[in-house]
Amino acid sequence: MKSNSVIVFLIFGLACFAGCTNSMGRKNAAMDTLDSSKSTLGTTETMSEDSLLIYDEFRSLFESGRYLCVISYSNECPIAKSYIRTIKDLVRDYGDTIQFCLLDPGVGTRSISGLESLLFHDPTGVICRRFHIKVYPQAVVYNCLTREIIYSGKIDDRVVSLGVISARATKNYLSDVLANVRLGKSNDVVSNEAIGCFVGPFEGEK
Repeated sequence: MKSNSVIVFLIFGLACFAGCTNSMGRKNAAMDTLDSSKSTLGTTETMSEDSLLIYDEFRSLFESGRYLCVISYSNECPIAKSYIRTIKDLVRDYGDTIQFCLLDPGVGTRSISGLESLLFHDPTGVICRRFHIKVYPQAVVYNCLTREIIYSGKIDDRVVSLGVISARATKNYLSDVLANVRLGKSNDVVSNEAIGCFVGPFEGEK
């Protein structure tokens, strides 16, 4: 009887272990994916459960193709609003081959009219941190297959400083990058410092 009890106990224990393992499977897989992306993009912070869910949703919506262009945007920022026409033109010209995302940096913005499906809210800042987005508007072009950032920075050179915006651009950084990406060419400009409204604070931050 004692031997039978031990066997029953072992079977019960193994069943519980298997159940726990299965229930953790998706979370562990998601964490492995996040860790891989974090390693590629140079961040080591620990993600909360809410941030992990936001990260998963973002990937499912915007990273099914090869290339992704993220533009941080909020209608609360005059600089960002000055780029509405430019953003619409970019989506029209390159949206057939490159996925676009308008990333709301935690402020609860309204989308640009006609581009509602591209808006993604980032209340915890997990996507902003992932792509090192510090201001809005800031553009990031990302290779979803190699998990490499191709370009990060200004949309163009119209913004000279906070409150100083030129009527016309002389250098169209993002358009040039997207054109090169579509043609399979390398980019002369990999990054520059975007000028705009600062992101954050996010949920949970003081």
